[in-house]
Amino acid sequence: MESIKQFLLKPSTYNTVVGIYATFPVLMIPALFVVNAPYGRFAGKLGIECSLPGKWSWCIMEAVSPIAFGMSIYLTRPTGTPFQIILISAWMAHYINRSIIHPFRATSLAPVHILAFVSSVGFNLINGYTNGMWVGRHSNSIYSISFWFGITLWFTGFVSNIYHDNILFKLRTKKKEKEKNDEKQQGFNDAKERPVKKHYFIPYGGLFEYVSCANYFSEAMEWLGFTLATQMQSTPAIIFTLSTMANLFPRAWRTNAWYKEKFDDYPPERKAVLPFIL
Repeated sequence: MESIKQFLLKPSTYNTVVGIYATFPVLMIPALFVVNAPYGRFAGKLGIECSLPGKWSWCIMEAVSPIAFGMSIYLTRPTGTPFQIILISAWMAHYINRSIIHPFRATSLAPVHILAFVSSVGFNLINGYTNGMWVGRHSNSIYSISFWFGITLWFTGFVSNIYHDNILFKLRTKKKEKEKNDEKQQGFNDAKERPVKKHYFIPYGGLFEYVSCANYFSEAMEWLGFTLATQMQSTPAIIFTLSTMANLFPRAWRTNAWYKEKFDDYPPERKAVLPFIL
């Protein structure tokens, strides 16, 4: 155990993992513009017919990040400065919501393909380790405009993410109710014997008036704010922000196209993820 601890604390280990991490956004952008990440409405087989239950797989793969982050904080033995405490609190608040509160508040979550699950676990392990190591080893003054601007932006994105998730949760409830009513009208009692008919609805309210993926925009805002709070000194935080955008923006672009194909009355002025821009 002591040898593992020393290995993780070695600057060479950290630098190597950060170097690997830095390749992620570069590789993700072209890959995800070509292939849909296989979860949610874009769940697919990708040659392997194996998907995991949505709620539990989401909970497990998201929980990897705060566990790795917390492990790194513990190993570095930080002094617990206000800078560190605030950043640690922001990280944990986000991931408690994402790994526990979000999946169990959701009416349903689509199955997650095994490849998406494994990729997410690997990403979150590296992400949590590198960012935890940086926060545990650094402390800046909190008496700066950049720090509080970043924390304010993070908090705005965090609240916005929850708000827009609530809108989507209500649509999922509406979707399930509509599908149940269809089953009753058609006289099907057994889920196996009924024809599959999916119902989808256009989200309205908040930033959904401007973009198809307001929740993605909000998450990008969170991690941009977190990075600004480090005064742009944390390489792992910068990589995480770029990776978040590289992951979510191509998916938002595809989601926007999906909505426009699915609905004839979809608002044509809506962008994918950045209001008035993309």
